[in-house]
Amino acid sequence: MPRRLYVGCAAYAICYAALSILRFSTFHAQIDLSYYIRIVWGLAYAHHDVPLVASPNLIGLHAEPILIPFALLARLHIPIAPLLLVTQAVAVSLLPLPLFRFAQRHLSQTEPPSSIAAQQTNDPHNASRNEKWSLWLALGSLLYPTVTVATLHDFHPVTLALPFLAAFLDAIDEANHRRALLFGALALACREDIAIQLALTLSGFAMLRAAQRRMYLLIGGLLFLYFAVYIVVIQPRYLPPLGSYALHFASNGTKVSSGRDLLMLLLHHPLRFLADQLRVDRLAYVAELLWPLAFLPLLGVRFSIGAIPILGINFLSAFPRVRSIESHYTTAMVPFLLFAAIYGLCRLRPLFLRARHSEKTTLAVGLVLALLFVSHLRHGASPLARWGTRYSTDLFVKASDDAQVRAALALVPEHASVAARPGPLAHLAARPRVISPPEYDDGKPVDVILTPDAAPREARIGGQRIIK
Repeated sequence: MPRRLYVGCAAYAICYAALSILRFSTFHAQIDLSYYIRIVWGLAYAHHDVPLVASPNLIGLHAEPILIPFALLARLHIPIAPLLLVTQAVAVSLLPLPLFRFAQRHLSQTEPPSSIAAQQTNDPHNASRNEKWSLWLALGSLLYPTVTVATLHDFHPVTLALPFLAAFLDAIDEANHRRALLFGALALACREDIAIQLALTLSGFAMLRAAQRRMYLLIGGLLFLYFAVYIVVIQPRYLPPLGSYALHFASNGTKVSSGRDLLMLLLHHPLRFLADQLRVDRLAYVAELLWPLAFLPLLGVRFSIGAIPILGINFLSAFPRVRSIESHYTTAMVPFLLFAAIYGLCRLRPLFLRARHSEKTTLAVGLVLALLFVSHLRHGASPLARWGTRYSTDLFVKASDDAQVRAALALVPEHASVAARPGPLAHLAARPRVISPPEYDDGKPVDVILTPDAAPREARIGGQRIIK
């Protein structure tokens, strides 16, 4: 791989690690970071009831064993928040590496016969040209809005799956089954619903490869079984009373409190749900995902098929924010869309060559990069994204009450229970009990309430000490 690729990846990792730490240190973190800090702390010190919601168990919302190594490092007194944020930035920065391998391999395969012969005689021109295109496509993937949003939006284990899913797709395309098994397992450790993405991808490749069909279908079936057992048996048992299923899927007075409830509704009312998905906002969401990639994923169905499960889940949600390219809920789809786009571009290349317009490949690559850059300016998460509003530079500067917040944090005893807004709470989350926001209040008293207001929040928590 070229040195420029590693330099680009390293630059992204350093930039976004710094931005993430800066966002955390200036008290702009949201509730999700506090949640995962608490889970890691709970795993490290055997506190199994630590989520911010009143959850009886750590596996009630998601199955994320990838967090176990973080817990082991937390036992060494490594600060949890910086550990999570830096690791996430580094993980995302590795996304271009398998994309480069994949792009270079398929661009070489689409050379005309004469060019292939020339390549076999070590023609440096063809090799250099394919390497350049592959390099820019790989690094350009980091401009896809969801990639930057997922890197900067607190911490989520599913974001760590980006390089693992990309490496899995590269390995399965190359028929390197050992490598595919390794990276597939690592991706699966990041979240349970990745199982159905891997299963669908394997099923798609099973139709293309008769020799491996039985193996692919067997592994795909086991992945579906794993997912079904988790959402039907395990998750309903440990799901918190105030869980994300009620937020995302309950609508029209219908009770949906677990994956099992959702599955039953889909089985009992399929037409109702199908009709509900044909709304304009759903179609606009699909267009929003595809236009930064020049709609090329439509030509790479063998790879984009893996995005369908997450797309379907987001379609079913009654929570509009999930259907946005600026949402981390889209993260798990990204590798499949990127690989499908590159594959679609490679499928078009023989048409350019047949028409004796080989320079059109350069134009096509340039078009994709231009669209990615424009989409980043509009929807991305970085100081460059000046057209957007969600991730403005205000997230990286000190607020007017910064000094007061830091002074208040210094007054909180180490093991005291705390109620606070999300930003400061991320600095206090590694303790037995915290509350934020108010809807997670369980009615039990806390030791300290951190409030930005002159008058403290009158709540059922009945704090014994109020720090304004």
